Amino acid sequence: MKSIWYCFGVCTLIGILLMLRLGFKTAYLDESAIIGHYADLYATDMKNMGIDASIYDCIALQDESFWVRLRIHCKGTMTVTYKIGLWGQPVDATPRVFESNI
Repeated sequence: MKSIWYCFGVCTLIGILLMLRLGFKTAYLDESAIIGHYADLYATDMKNMGIDASIYDCIALQDESFWVRLRIHCKGTMTVTYKIGLWGQPVDATPRVFESNI
């Protein structure tokens, strides 16, 4: 009977630590850092494709969806839109299978 309570205590402790981590992440993550990160990602991706791009091609808009914090539109030669979640993660990333993994 004691092992059940030990397992419950360990699971509760892990849950509390994860919630504290997400709370700190939410409190200290500012929108300018998110915008800068995805603007750099856009500029790097475009330069790798041989297209001239700048971080100044990107603007951020507040999204009205519950799970989406920002929408970052980058309008250079190619238009790219990033939907950003509550903790700075991309929301609409689709899983892909590459031929080298098959």
